[in-house]
Amino acid sequence: MPSKPRPRTPTGGAARSTARAKTAAAAATPAKSAPRRVTVRRPTLGPIGRLEDFIPFKLAVVANRVSQSIGHLFETRYGLQIPEWRILMALYAYGRQAFHEVVDRTSMDKARVSRAQRRLVDLGMIDTAPDPDDGRRLLMSITDTGARLCAQILPEAAAREAWYLAALTDDEHRQLDLILDKLMVRSGQEP
Repeated sequence: MPSKPRPRTPTGGAARSTARAKTAAAAATPAKSAPRRVTVRRPTLGPIGRLEDFIPFKLAVVANRVSQSIGHLFETRYGLQIPEWRILMALYAYGRQAFHEVVDRTSMDKARVSRAQRRLVDLGMIDTAPDPDDGRRLLMSITDTGARLCAQILPEAAAREAWYLAALTDDEHRQLDLILDKLMVRSGQEP
């Protein structure tokens, strides 16, 4: 059986010309990007479709329900409101922080953090002090009383979290965790 002739490879100037043509063609071709979700228009709410299908709505509802559930636990058993336990847990987990860091970490507005911080000081759960490097800044830290309370709260909070996560498989739990990490990063960026 006769062999097929091999295609000739250009040499010299022809090779450079062919390489330039390929480079130009590649530059003219748009780069492939990650696939994007297609906007689905449904008759109910225009571009977002049904409200129950709108991801920001779902996230807000689930977050509020989980927060209210845990908040109810903390309020009935420990006398803490949601903003107070968020601040307390942030200080327990990360140590002393400036006021603005607590605002950023808890994603609460300054007025809410200020009110909760004053009540936590009155309850002896946290201390505040001026920043020695910048007297305009206020530093917050958890007290021994606050830390003991956190140690009591954490097992109950973990049990409540486990109750919610029991609706998921182990694989779905890992996926949810990864997705939430990505959305946490994205939510801190400007659109």
